[in-house]
Amino acid sequence: MFTSKSLPERVTVVSTSRLAMNDGAFRLHVREALLKSGNAQAVDEQFLNLFQYLPGDFSSPEFYQALKVKLDQVDIDWGVCTNKLFYFAVPPNAYAVLFQGLARVRLNEPCSSATGWTRILVEKPYGSTLPEAETINALLEKHFRPEQVYRIDHYLGKQAVQNILSFRFSNTFLEPSWSREFVERVEVRIHEKITIEGRGAFYDQVGALLDVGQNHALQLLALVAMEHPSSLNANVIWQKRTEILEALRPVTDSAAQTFRAQYEGYREQPGVATDSTTETFFRVTTTLDHPRWRGVPIIIEGGKNLPADDKQVIVTFKHPTPCLCPPGQHYQTKAHFRLAPNPGVAIQFWSRKSGSTTELQERWLTFDYPADEQQRYLAEYAQLLSEAIMGNQLLFISGREALASWRFVDPIRQAWKTMGRPQTYAPQTLPNTPTVPAKEKVQTIGMVGLGKMGLNLSLRLAEKRWSVAGFDPQAKSVQGVSVVDSLSSLVEQLPSPKVVWLMVPHQVVDQTLFGKVGLASLLHKGDIVIDGGNSYYRDSIRRAKKLSIKGIKFIDVGVSGGPGGARYGPSLMVGGQRQDVEQVEHLFLDLALSDGYQFFPGHGAGHFVKMVHNGIEYGMMQAVAEGFTILKKSSFKLDLAKVAEVYNHGSVIESRLMEWLRRGLVLHGPDFKGVSGTVAHTGEGEWTVKTAKALKVQTKIIEASLQFRKLSAKKPSYTAKILSALREQFGGHASR
Repeated sequence: MFTSKSLPERVTVVSTSRLAMNDGAFRLHVREALLKSGNAQAVDEQFLNLFQYLPGDFSSPEFYQALKVKLDQVDIDWGVCTNKLFYFAVPPNAYAVLFQGLARVRLNEPCSSATGWTRILVEKPYGSTLPEAETINALLEKHFRPEQVYRIDHYLGKQAVQNILSFRFSNTFLEPSWSREFVERVEVRIHEKITIEGRGAFYDQVGALLDVGQNHALQLLALVAMEHPSSLNANVIWQKRTEILEALRPVTDSAAQTFRAQYEGYREQPGVATDSTTETFFRVTTTLDHPRWRGVPIIIEGGKNLPADDKQVIVTFKHPTPCLCPPGQHYQTKAHFRLAPNPGVAIQFWSRKSGSTTELQERWLTFDYPADEQQRYLAEYAQLLSEAIMGNQLLFISGREALASWRFVDPIRQAWKTMGRPQTYAPQTLPNTPTVPAKEKVQTIGMVGLGKMGLNLSLRLAEKRWSVAGFDPQAKSVQGVSVVDSLSSLVEQLPSPKVVWLMVPHQVVDQTLFGKVGLASLLHKGDIVIDGGNSYYRDSIRRAKKLSIKGIKFIDVGVSGGPGGARYGPSLMVGGQRQDVEQVEHLFLDLALSDGYQFFPGHGAGHFVKMVHNGIEYGMMQAVAEGFTILKKSSFKLDLAKVAEVYNHGSVIESRLMEWLRRGLVLHGPDFKGVSGTVAHTGEGEWTVKTAKALKVQTKIIEASLQFRKLSAKKPSYTAKILSALREQFGGHASR
């Protein structure tokens, strides 16, 4: 920074430690360090005179008094209130005493409210356990304002890392495919050829997971997976990255989802315990509870003493179906965000070989940065220091990010303490990571009820390569569905654990479950019943308890979107026990519209959310119907279909209901000839009003819309015709 003239006009560097030195001795130390590192061009008196030295013990109150005197003297010598940037290159256990010591002598505050600033640069790791990280964060927030704190992850200073944001959001050709619909897996890899390089005492307390996993790897994941930010403001970027880190699904089976190893000879390194179980390599597999990424495997691994430097994020896209490629060959596109050894971006794709009609060959679209690892590392810190001086927090991390990372990593480290010694691997080789067989996913389901909704759900699942067995007393043969003649025949066709989806009216659910030859008598412990109909949530709670006596799992699902949604992707509101839902989560992901699946913990929660949804639907439909009745009665000769069309393009009331109304108007005309002026109603609106009263919540709109439907039996109206037409369009209900 000095040789490139990028330092501020006036700079003094006050260095502190326990070593007994004066200014001259420390400047000699700086001079020797520069010569040793090959930076002789900076060895001149002007540069060396920037440095001052203050010996002292961080745990001593006298040290902070002496530091304040020294810094106050700089203010006096320069005749201004100086800006002060504190850089902490200390172990995590020193943070608390440093923060408190600086605050005690008010060095955490600028020397003037009008001019000058005080900022701190904090090095990772931010603690050595989650409680310690929470304590450090609390102390930071107590003694420093958010705009004063700059938490370093030096990977964010790398040009190749910064380019991830630019590449993703300045180029649109990949972004539409950047989701679970098209991505098969995401891998974050930080392989290093170097050993621990004499840092045994430090590394043995940290290990590979904390050294590169808890910070660098998770930051890379956050950048690759985050949603589009509204700007490059630091707070906006922090929020988007934090959303990803907080969405990391906790590791629930450390034996299956994690792997750790230690290179041979590690325990002989100076500073390393002879019985150390510290990992020098790790691998963690998880996913994200995030609408864009739910169900996509996330693989994070890193370590030391490996065959080569290999630092990158690899996004592998799903194999196209059908693939227009030679039989038996498998082609996938991959996006590589490379940090080392060749920093840049590389897109792997395929094109036809010259002279061939079908054979494909691998091609690459690449962008590389110049290679010089050491200089890049130095440049990273130069940029981080420069950004901190300028007050730009974009290349730093927030406290929420640090804590979110800790909440994911700490349970893994705690689990490892109970899992014995890590495996070993030969230096400069890749550990033999065991291939843990994935739990067999259930891909066969029984569907009870093959009406409009059940049939369309079955057809969608069949397209997603599910084997569907169906039962409905009224159903005939259906292409793609194996229709049987009884519940017992249905259950016989299903492999264990058996999964049965009910799509029947709420009035017959109990009979289907607990009748003489009901599912409760046919299923066994570990089997799963999913009620996807419109059941009252309290009934779902009761049914779950009753089934649990036999060990049968129960999941309640609110399904919205009508028959069309069921066929091409419904909205699913899922309730039950988390571990039960996770067991068949791939079912909900296959069924739901993209971003149309959410889990709500607790039996009955899914049906509760759907019940309230239906109550809101009553009110919204009533408002639409009343509004269009006003339009019809006006003196203007309005084309109501065109009104619905314009309402549904950019207006505040744009909605699927408006499109369904437009279709109803086109089908039946503005007078809705032949459409019933009496509108039917089912139990869901009644349940919503009933529940609201029990919760002492006023629901005047929903209650009034329910009463209107009831009264329409005696007083048919144009408004009721609109409601009937709407129900016909989205639900397939009879309108006559």
